[in-house]
Amino acid sequence: MVPTTVTRVERAGSEREGSLEREASPEGEATQAAPDLGASTADVGGRTVKGLLWAYGAYVGGRALVLVSTAILARLLTPSDFGLVALALVFMTFLDTIRDLGLGQALIGSSRDELSEQTQTVFVGTIAIGGLLSVCAAAIGPFASGFFGYPELSAIIPVLAANFFLRSLGATHDALARKALNYRARTVAEGTDVIVRGATGIGLALAGAGVWSLVIGYVMGTAVRVVAIWVQISWRPTFTFPRTHLRRLVRFGGVLTLVDILAAIGHNVDYLFVGRVLGSSSLGLYTIGFRLPELLILNLAIVAGDVLFPAYAALDRSRLQAGFLVSLRYIAVLVLPVAVALIVLARPTVLTLFGSKFAGSVEVMRLLVLYALFSAINIPAGTIYKVTGRGGVLLYTALPYVVVVTVAMALLAERGIVVVGLVLVVCQSVLAVISLFIASRMLDVGLRRIWQAVWAPVVATAVTGSALLPVIHFVAAPVAALLLGIVVTVVVYLAAIMLLDRDLLVRLKAMVAPGRSAPPPAAA
Repeated sequence: MVPTTVTRVERAGSEREGSLEREASPEGEATQAAPDLGASTADVGGRTVKGLLWAYGAYVGGRALVLVSTAILARLLTPSDFGLVALALVFMTFLDTIRDLGLGQALIGSSRDELSEQTQTVFVGTIAIGGLLSVCAAAIGPFASGFFGYPELSAIIPVLAANFFLRSLGATHDALARKALNYRARTVAEGTDVIVRGATGIGLALAGAGVWSLVIGYVMGTAVRVVAIWVQISWRPTFTFPRTHLRRLVRFGGVLTLVDILAAIGHNVDYLFVGRVLGSSSLGLYTIGFRLPELLILNLAIVAGDVLFPAYAALDRSRLQAGFLVSLRYIAVLVLPVAVALIVLARPTVLTLFGSKFAGSVEVMRLLVLYALFSAINIPAGTIYKVTGRGGVLLYTALPYVVVVTVAMALLAERGIVVVGLVLVVCQSVLAVISLFIASRMLDVGLRRIWQAVWAPVVATAVTGSALLPVIHFVAAPVAALLLGIVVTVVVYLAAIMLLDRDLLVRLKAMVAPGRSAPPPAAA
């Protein structure tokens, strides 16, 4: 799905059985000790949950700013303006899957002794790839314009293509921050990006720039993000290109790059068909319908992949089973109440945030919430494949998914965006079930133990959904219904969890704010 970035989860090589080194740069920066996640299951749960909450809070904070700017821009621009940019980003996202050929991920997995030389190799290689992709993307403009029948794309895509080169300038520094688990640097850089992007877009929209307010804002945000990450990560390149490790670095990320290519197709084929068959206005409605599921649920999946990988990689293989169940439980705790609230409160949410001209986004948003939910639940299983050296499983499951989704879109897209959303829900739910089944067999975890791990948030979510129905029925004003619905969701969900599994909240609190004793995080 665009305009989100395809989730990229680092792959654990067979030689990386120990902990992930945490260092900010190879040139003498202060380093932090690696977390001893293998010490106990309780420690795994604590560090994973704290990492998830911290990173997710920072990630959602940035996306919340995007949401605010989008809500303002939605009142200044038309659905067709959003649809044109979404069409352009479809092609950009496909090229984005090969933006560094896995070099950044390989750098994250490098050892301390080789980090300095490999960092320089990755920097030069990434810039070369970024420049080439910018040229290729610019050349796609006329083709995209003819394919979709919108002449504006021949000018929009070459401007957006500059993002590949701009991002490549900061990609190595971002990889060093990820290796160090330096969420502060990444949060500041991303926050600067979204603030500048939103301010530029709103200013240009008020000046009457139309679709170009979105395009120029996008490019300006990327430029300042690069500057921000350079300011915070002190590593600086030299005028050399060490090639000693190049082949090994590219090979390291090869399988995951193939997975990303398939993921890009699977996550963007809906946009291709909606834009091609139904037009830019329908695509604009579809894009707005995806905005909140992306912000509140899919972003959790992205952050979970980043946090769970080092947590799983540092575990002894004997403890992976417990780590898998603990992470599955807390992802369910976080995403299920958000999902049910978005589904029930879809109409007042869309009308309040985006206005009545986007009322056509309501029904498809409900379906895309389910799609995002199944995607998030699938993350622990996918991470298990990578940690255990079975990343190929992702290829075997992703390929049939892409084929089925593409064929279904070709046959059904003309029936409207709601049918397109339904296709995604069905396909992603089947994929999630298959992935959980494979992971459970790999770890020897029965379905009963999975249910025992998630039953409390599932039941609490059902209770919360039932409590929200009267709000929609009796409160007509969209703003009042949304505000009351948020309060009901928080109060009823927490009360239900307290009644069903009080220890779950006690453990969660102890993990986030340690100091008081708490029961160990039961995995079964």
